[in-house]
Amino acid sequence: MPLSTIMPMPEVDAKKQTSVDTIKLQESLLKVKEFGLEGDGTSLSLSNASGIKKSTSINAALNLWKSSAKRVSDYKKGEEETIRRVLERIELVSLKRMDEGLNEFNFSLGVFNCFFIAYMFGAHPEHLWLIYLVEGVYFIPRKFRNMWNAKPLNEALYYLDFCWCMNFTGVLGIALLVVKGLLGDDGAVSSVARAAFFKALLGVSCGALMGANIILPFVAVLFHDVNTMTGLFIHLMPPMVMYTFVWHSAEIREAWPHVFHLNYFEGMTFLPRNSWFFMPGSALESVVGNSVALYLLWWIPYVCFMLLIGIDLPKKHNYDGTPANPKWDTVFHSTMRKGACVAIGKVFRKRPKSESLKHICENNFDLVDFGIYMMFHLTLAIGSFYLIGYPCFHSQHFHLGMLVLSLWLAVKRGAKRYTCKCPR
Repeated sequence: MPLSTIMPMPEVDAKKQTSVDTIKLQESLLKVKEFGLEGDGTSLSLSNASGIKKSTSINAALNLWKSSAKRVSDYKKGEEETIRRVLERIELVSLKRMDEGLNEFNFSLGVFNCFFIAYMFGAHPEHLWLIYLVEGVYFIPRKFRNMWNAKPLNEALYYLDFCWCMNFTGVLGIALLVVKGLLGDDGAVSSVARAAFFKALLGVSCGALMGANIILPFVAVLFHDVNTMTGLFIHLMPPMVMYTFVWHSAEIREAWPHVFHLNYFEGMTFLPRNSWFFMPGSALESVVGNSVALYLLWWIPYVCFMLLIGIDLPKKHNYDGTPANPKWDTVFHSTMRKGACVAIGKVFRKRPKSESLKHICENNFDLVDFGIYMMFHLTLAIGSFYLIGYPCFHSQHFHLGMLVLSLWLAVKRGAKRYTCKCPR
């Protein structure tokens, strides 16, 4: 066989090898570009891949490969560090949730309790007040213990807030009626006192507490968290119980004749007969008159307490600049820290945001801020008696619709808190 027919074979193999090398180089360059490993001042586009091979020496190509390999190694190290930090963050969130009570038993109990209340509300509304009484006796002291042990500041003074005080009044009032009824001494509480008590709590429950369900972001359904579920309980259960008293009063009187008379429903009016507006302490024949009176019985002592003692309790520094070592927190200070201070400073006081943030950092809010806060509280509370309580008193569909809306918002807030920490 002629030698010339044998010798070209290595040339073919060399061409094939060159093609394979080019393909491998192109694939490698794609990987380099995919992970962002391009060297500074070095073009790694496929359009000039063949140009690199032709215009650079073997040493330059080797340097490129070494640089790419180093960057791959750095990328993997960075990836490992990122994964480690993510796992640490997940562990911290897990520990926090477990500290809040996130376990199978608490979650199951929370879900079951919600279904149980919903069932009793629909099937046996005449007994819903009893569930409110029993669960109130459990939830309120349980959360107080958690608030007492809260860090860095003790939160026990939160119980001086309006919503808590109204629930204390409701639970104690119902408990007193139960005791008197069981002892056969139901006549010890006069009909006038019963009517005034019921009218006041009716307006507060269907007005202020119902409105709080809508505007307060912390009223949420978190089945495992006792603190959050107690907050939901004190805001949503009173309007639900009042729904049964207003729209199922006959069933309640039949089931509990010695506890609840409810004969004062006849002729009851929500608004004063002569005028919508009245002096506080008057118009006590109406629901709104008693509701305003009950609200002011809380508002005036609370303002006095805050002005004399409460406003200085959480401050980090005394007036002379020395450290104060605060131990107690209040709802006012908590609300101001969560954005109210910035909003009040911007809208009413034309205060720079940096100054408001400084007040938040030091827990130092002046009397003007407190005055604006309490006037808003007063306006919203009394306004809710008219805007929400009045239509709830006259329309069963509106009352039920407000309960559904409140529940929907609470479920949505809870779902957001359950999912906000999950990876997407």
